[in-house]
Amino acid sequence: MSAIPAPVTPVSLKSVSIKPVALKSWPKKWVSVALPLLLAASLPISAQPLSLSASKASISFAYKVTLIPVNGTANGLSSKTTLRFDQLSETKTTVQVDLSTLKTGIHLRDEHAREALGVKEYPQAIFKLNKFTGPKSIALGQTISGQISGSFSLRGVTLPLNAPVTLTREGETLQVKTMFTINPKAHGVNVKGGDTSTKVTAQFYLVSSK
Repeated sequence: MSAIPAPVTPVSLKSVSIKPVALKSWPKKWVSVALPLLLAASLPISAQPLSLSASKASISFAYKVTLIPVNGTANGLSSKTTLRFDQLSETKTTVQVDLSTLKTGIHLRDEHAREALGVKEYPQAIFKLNKFTGPKSIALGQTISGQISGSFSLRGVTLPLNAPVTLTREGETLQVKTMFTINPKAHGVNVKGGDTSTKVTAQFYLVSSK
């Protein structure tokens, strides 16, 4: 006959004692490095600030010279953005547009526009966000609307700017759509017969730069 195996005695989890590692026993320099990492690891992805950069940008503008419509585009948009999807009010961003990429469909008119904008001395139009007003957070696949306020710099003149914005989240990517109106003359852009109102429409994606 084969031997009958001895019965297995179940082990009670209550009898198992697991002692947490005491940080006091760690060298101070270990604690100063490990503690922030442990805290960051404990946060959900949406609670961690993301560094994002602009991609797939399209910018258009509508202007009039002696009542003649002048429509154009620019494609040299870049940005430095830090945000948390669960705390949109903490968003920090600076958006820059390379004015040398401005096009109106007529080469000579493009040159005149760059001269009026002073592109050689002021090559970029810059928007710096001061505040986002709207929903506190944005979930995956959600589209929300809000208001942005900040400063807009053109030709070396910086003025306040407020504009509506629509945000759509796709994973860790954020689609941004906005439209606003500026007064070129208030920024020192003087074109004979030029209108005092230029409508600007911008759309771009903020993509994680990890």
